Amino acid sequence: PRLLVSLLVSEPRTATDLESYLSRTLGFALLTLAVICILLTGFLPVSSQVAAAQEEDSDGSIKDPYAYPTLIATTTYHATSAFYLYTKVAYGFTFGFGVGLVASAGLFCVGVWVLLFGSEKGRISRRTGADKRTSNFPFENKESARE
Repeated sequence: PRLLVSLLVSEPRTATDLESYLSRTLGFALLTLAVICILLTGFLPVSSQVAAAQEEDSDGSIKDPYAYPTLIATTTYHATSAFYLYTKVAYGFTFGFGVGLVASAGLFCVGVWVLLFGSEKGRISRRTGADKRTSNFPFENKESARE
């Protein structure tokens, strides 16, 4: 009954900080979930080959063509959420928004790390156990340069 009474009241009232946070966070989460559902159903082709979903790696694990787009969608969600929480914390610090900011920013950083370094296969030398690829600044591999 209280909900119906509040809907029928003609005088406007401002939403509290908690109400605005929860409604915007729910909106971000629903948009992210919608994008993930569209990607995982296969409605949008993420691979140019149909057989890419059945390919196996050398270690026997199956490649998942939807993992990378799903990771992009969830990383974008956490970036958006962290930015929104940062604007709320910059306006006036509250403990809940601060904890949410740290958590979302942390998950965003993990997502970016996996996007940058998670899709590469390592080429490990059987003789030395070092990575065969050579690289430059900031990740120099001096062991592989000796081979």
